[in-house]
Amino acid sequence: MSRGWGWMVAVALVLGGCSATESSSPSAPVTTSAAPETKATYIERRQAVIPVTNGDGLVAAAGAVWVKTDDGRVVRIDPATNRVTGEIKIDTTSDENQYCQGIGADSSGLWACATADDGTGVAQIDPNTRRIVRRVAVGKVFDQLTLPLANRGLWVLTSNGTQASVVESGTAKVTGYPLGARCLQLAAKDDFVVATSSTEGKVIALDATSGAVTAQASLPAPRIAVLASTGVWVDTDDGLTHLTGELAVRTVYRNLRAGAGGDLVAAGDTIFVRAPDGTITKIEPNTGRVVEQITPDEPLTAGSLLVAFGSLWTTSSDEGTVTRLRLA
Repeated sequence: MSRGWGWMVAVALVLGGCSATESSSPSAPVTTSAAPETKATYIERRQAVIPVTNGDGLVAAAGAVWVKTDDGRVVRIDPATNRVTGEIKIDTTSDENQYCQGIGADSSGLWACATADDGTGVAQIDPNTRRIVRRVAVGKVFDQLTLPLANRGLWVLTSNGTQASVVESGTAKVTGYPLGARCLQLAAKDDFVVATSSTEGKVIALDATSGAVTAQASLPAPRIAVLASTGVWVDTDDGLTHLTGELAVRTVYRNLRAGAGGDLVAAGDTIFVRAPDGTITKIEPNTGRVVEQITPDEPLTAGSLLVAFGSLWTTSSDEGTVTRLRLA
């Protein structure tokens, strides 16, 4: 299945505005080092290809790589052996065609999207016992690919994407905050949350403590966002866009896009972009250099990206594989 298909759906849902200042920069600079300094291929870097049917989202936790599948499972991969060593069935819906996307992890454990007959929620999993600790019926939007954990707990898009809701650590209390737009993706780190609306062309920043909107920016179809010490990075129709914490545009990499079938991750201060065909590009954000590009032997289908255990990991949902590549 193609991940993030909801980005293609045109939705005209206009909500009340917020009081935050909107930032935009139509004349944003374009990087002068858009071409990669070095190139490599999957063949040169490949460590393993691991079969995982319908594999999509990826996280690392408790010494393992975990894959969220479109058919409602969370699969464990042992990085020492590159083998699947267990799985957890988390969907309880009686409709086999109903599924959702999304996985996240922190020191409290794993969280994954979980469908049920009464709606779409999230499930907390103990990665050591591989048991479900709790289920929370939050009404998560289908399209949210990353379930970020920051400050107060797990952040989820709810109310058809018009609210950012936090599932508080420990109590699982759910509190929602209005966004003023219908959003499909979230990123969060420490006390900072960013929501993106590809249908309304908005990037919205929130204070994770109060839930208040602190800044907005207008960008062309912003999709996945990640947060790093260098600022906010967003995949847009113009290309990978680097913004400040106040959402002012710093740089646009016009030839780099994750698109609806790719991914965007921050590993420390390094940014990685996975294109829809599986091409992976590495950016050194402190200098703006595009330092490397790794190209698959044959184009891949849609999938996610993870940097963990000294490797790059990427899923390819239609091929039913997880590919592990050496970082360098």
